[in-house]
Amino acid sequence: MIGNISSMRLRAQLKRTFPGLRFAFAGFFAATALVPVRAQETKIIVPMAAGGPADFVARTFSEKLREKTGSVVIVENRTGANGVIGAQYVSGSAPDGQTLLFATSGLLTITPTLDPNNPYNPAKELRPITTLVVNGTALIVRKDHPANSIADLVKMAKDGKTITLGSAGNGNILHLYVELLKDVTKINIQHVPYRGVAPAMTDALGGTIDGLFADLPAALPQIHSGKMKALGLVGETRNKAAPDIPTIAEQGYPGVMGASWFGLFGPATMSPDVAAAVAKQAGAILRDPELSKRFEVVGAVPTPVTPTEFAARIEKDRANWAKVIAKNNIKLDN
Repeated sequence: MIGNISSMRLRAQLKRTFPGLRFAFAGFFAATALVPVRAQETKIIVPMAAGGPADFVARTFSEKLREKTGSVVIVENRTGANGVIGAQYVSGSAPDGQTLLFATSGLLTITPTLDPNNPYNPAKELRPITTLVVNGTALIVRKDHPANSIADLVKMAKDGKTITLGSAGNGNILHLYVELLKDVTKINIQHVPYRGVAPAMTDALGGTIDGLFADLPAALPQIHSGKMKALGLVGETRNKAAPDIPTIAEQGYPGVMGASWFGLFGPATMSPDVAAAVAKQAGAILRDPELSKRFEVVGAVPTPVTPTEFAARIEKDRANWAKVIAKNNIKLDN
């Protein structure tokens, strides 16, 4: 579990195991009382590339974890196979809470539906611990794009323009937002898949595509720099980090819903007690005012929950996304 091994615990264990050596060990512990015990090492596996919004959240959380517990915390990026490489590493690790997976909502709620025949199913191989943050998500276009609202985009489409929106890839949660927008606006939108948000953002800036959905941790730097603007937010409420951006729903197009979150997971063999203990400690860290502020300014809202609450959220999200995937016949190779 996250934290340090104390000499007190070691002393108690030795007394129980070797009661006859109680006095013999007394002098040893007195002599070593000032010698620090080596801290346990906690490894957080991030199955995304370093430097992106997800990596920022993982490393910011890890810094505070290190500060609060005094333990050694290592963030390790293990990319590949849409997050499966990192997930497989954690699912095969010891269930002691020392190796954890930092995962996106898509890996647990979308991937199992899109690829049901994959021998590795993250929904079955991992134990949910807690959400860390829920991200705001916005539809963004370049600053000089003629549309300034969803209504403008709809008018352009009805005037004959094919709207092109990029995403981080087929079946990605940002792709599913495109499908939901098509459904509620009833306009022709062409989805353009990319290998990540960064290249889609580059093409939107260059005018190759009209825009894309992006989580606020990635979108806000572009908006604040004056390079891009937001047409609307996913969900029903505005975000504290961008209170001037209206939701798509309040513009008269309800239905583009579904939260993008980052959470912690352990191997499926982790006991409920260990998962609950890690979730409790993570919750205490997420309630730190300084950490909350660092997250909220980029549109990521700290949202600690219990493992049971997290598992229920995953099941609900998975069912909702499965309907969107089936309705739009979305395949990994589309």
